[in-house]
Amino acid sequence: MDVEVKVEGQLGAITLSALQEVLGNLNRLLKGMGGGEEWSLTGLNEGSALVAVRPLDREDGEVGQRLLTVVRELEERPEIPAFEDEVTIRRVADLTGLVGKRGVSGLRVRTDPRAPWSQAASLTPAVRVHALQALHVKARARSSFRGRLDKVNLRSKTPQFSLYNEARRLALRCNTTDEEVIEQVKRHVGEVVVARGDLSRNARNQPVHLRVDQLRVVQGPRRQASVEDWAGASPDWTSGLTSVEFVRRQRGATANEDGE
Repeated sequence: MDVEVKVEGQLGAITLSALQEVLGNLNRLLKGMGGGEEWSLTGLNEGSALVAVRPLDREDGEVGQRLLTVVRELEERPEIPAFEDEVTIRRVADLTGLVGKRGVSGLRVRTDPRAPWSQAASLTPAVRVHALQALHVKARARSSFRGRLDKVNLRSKTPQFSLYNEARRLALRCNTTDEEVIEQVKRHVGEVVVARGDLSRNARNQPVHLRVDQLRVVQGPRRQASVEDWAGASPDWTSGLTSVEFVRRQRGATANEDGE
């Protein structure tokens, strides 16, 4: 399923740098929401800034639908949508930040080419405001979070990973500088763990980020990570699945809250 993005504005006014930035932000957003796969250009209308993209290696309609849901929920309220983490929300804010600049008067997203653009999800200024509010830290405290370890990025300046708690419909981005924790992360991708450290929360009391200094495994893996899984030090390892797909395949596992 294609994701179509319409860059609204007067022809001749939208700058090439604005279009380039839209595509760059869109690429980072979609790759982050999926399994890290590349997206390819499948449509580019002449005479208008209308771009269609899809995953390069597989058909996947879920990422596009998730993106629409995220945009629509952020337009309504300053909350992190279910199963999304701060990275996705920040990239939505970056994408929306172009509206009103360099000839871009609006951005709309749809996944059904038959649907009228009036029914598409619109990346309005309210989406950006609510996204930034959802990421704004109002409180920090020592706490713990239980979830399945996924989306590992050890190539970042500060190693990062995400935890997914199915029962609470939460995703939490974590980072760590602790060498022992980093080694545990390498060994336990896909397992349920309890991470402890400095937890940041927003004004809605949602967890936003966890700086981890302790990690404890509470459930063994469904399967062992192979050498191929780690080949190239892939930053977002989910066995080729999107994060939500990966979590849903593990519904038999318990993911209850621990320490919060």
